[in-house]
Amino acid sequence: MGWVKITCWLGGGSTHAGDLQILLPLIKALEDDVEWVFMGMKPRNVHCEFHPGVPFEMYPEKLASLNLDLALVPLDINQFNECKSNLRLLEIGTCGVPIIATDIAPYRCGLPVTLVENRYKDWMKAIQLYLNDADYRIRQGDELRDAVQRDWYLRDNGLNDWQQGWLA
Repeated sequence: MGWVKITCWLGGGSTHAGDLQILLPLIKALEDDVEWVFMGMKPRNVHCEFHPGVPFEMYPEKLASLNLDLALVPLDINQFNECKSNLRLLEIGTCGVPIIATDIAPYRCGLPVTLVENRYKDWMKAIQLYLNDADYRIRQGDELRDAVQRDWYLRDNGLNDWQQGWLA
């Protein structure tokens, strides 16, 4: 098995420290098996490829350029995170990168992502599945990209509905 590029998505900054704590033991356990990629926030004492945050208008291009194999999207279970959107899934999914994410309300949106409880064994089992089966990883990424483009892009009647709602 060659190196697999996995990102642990913590794009916001210091407010995501609790989210990182969920996966820190996994990151350490897998550091010899994967190439960790972080953007925006670099965890201490983790050997990784690091990319500082970029201006908003450069973000889509930067995300696509990372050439990721898998994205981990942890969220601490709390009231603030329960009120978030699925934007992170849409951003990463449009690049065709498969996702493992915390099973939390905003991520239960019908997208073909792997949702897990915030337990070491659940995250590790899901990660190992993706690490051990490159074909599965590619299929899941393709399915996610197709679902995002088909069901979440604003176009045709959906775009007209939004225009009517906001510009009426």
